[in-house]
Amino acid sequence: MTIPAIPNLVIQLILATSVVLFLSSLLPIRRICAMLPRGRARSTWRIMGALLTLAAVGVAIFLRINTTDGPDNYEDWIVSLVFLAASIFVFTVSTLALHTARDLSKIVDLERAAIIDPVTELFNRRHIMALLDAQCQHSSKHNSPFSILLIDVDNFKAINDTFGHRTGDTVLKELGRVISHIIPESRAIGRYGGEEFLVILPQSASSQAWRIAEELRKAVQATKIASQRTLIDSPTISIGIATAFGWKETSEDLIEIADEALYSAKAAGRNCICHAFESSGRQLSSRFTTVPATHILVDETLEPQP
Repeated sequence: MTIPAIPNLVIQLILATSVVLFLSSLLPIRRICAMLPRGRARSTWRIMGALLTLAAVGVAIFLRINTTDGPDNYEDWIVSLVFLAASIFVFTVSTLALHTARDLSKIVDLERAAIIDPVTELFNRRHIMALLDAQCQHSSKHNSPFSILLIDVDNFKAINDTFGHRTGDTVLKELGRVISHIIPESRAIGRYGGEEFLVILPQSASSQAWRIAEELRKAVQATKIASQRTLIDSPTISIGIATAFGWKETSEDLIEIADEALYSAKAAGRNCICHAFESSGRQLSSRFTTVPATHILVDETLEPQP
């Protein structure tokens, strides 16, 4: 039985289609690379793109040198069909990968929007409170201390009233950046509400929390914030600290204590720190930095008694 000859023009059309499909696969791959951060995954996709380019060049060379015609060209026919099938497969996979990457990106964006405050790009109140609940449970289970900082921007209402809410948002965003720079990555930072920030300091007793709070206060005071031709020089914050010692404190208890400490810091003249903690007997103790916070008055009763 004689295999019918396939016109060489048909084979060349199949090979040309394969080249086009291989090259078309590079477009979704480039878009995937643009969506990925620098790393192994991005490098792998780039290598795949380079291999597809080589494949397209190889098929193009085969197309250029393919001049076989007549009854003996069935091998070229088979090879061209293999190239076509491979190019269709690669194009389909790369296109599906791009759609999958876009869907995953949308899911990540939705998850981020559910936990991130849009102004400061820190955790929002709901998520930071969920983290605080988890930290309270961990502290009670392992009997380990931790502290929280409740931070309030001094005179923020005056900033909003004088310069506008856009400038106010700029101030919050910049102060959030300063706080994030000072606080280690292992600690959680969130916008508690309005001009208030909440910081969770795992495995941090009162003295450690105090040092971090003072470092924050100084860093904020040294900040200059420019917004809409307005320069806000040396903004200040007041900080209330509460420390839990693993006595089954709840997040509500700690927030209440930190809020009382913050109120005391505000009453003391702002730009200062008040540290309060709740012992098993629910006795509230505190200590302050005085304005301009050049020294610290330490109350020895701050640490828990056995």
